[in-house]
Amino acid sequence: MLPGHPSGYQHPPGYQHPSENQRSLRSEVSQESLLLHGPFARKPKRIRTAFSPSQLLRLERAFEKNHYVVGAERKQLASSLSLSETQVKVWFQNRRTKYKRQKLEEEGPDSDQKKKGSHHINRWRLATKQSSGEDIDVTSND
Repeated sequence: MLPGHPSGYQHPPGYQHPSENQRSLRSEVSQESLLLHGPFARKPKRIRTAFSPSQLLRLERAFEKNHYVVGAERKQLASSLSLSETQVKVWFQNRRTKYKRQKLEEEGPDSDQKKKGSHHINRWRLATKQSSGEDIDVTSND
């Protein structure tokens, strides 16, 4: 009978009991492996692209002509700037967002367009012939 085994269990011949150090090391490795390769493992953080002034100038010029760049045009632009198509695509997405934000800021704080969902309310007012003078509680469940 082995110490620590009250049931009388005996290890097979040639079995070596791992030391505490080996056991904890194996535990750390398996924990790290789970984090890196498990079902919820994250990709390593992407490095932020630093565009050169000349790249930005070309991208801005392309944006002035067209706010959407797709297909062969995006491929050609990316190639000429030594960027990936994904980098160009994301730059245009971010630039469109900036453009929309700037437009809203120019319109001023009292603009109906600045209020989220106001276009839905305006369409409802038109459809139901409601006057725009009364405020509508859009948060109510009534």
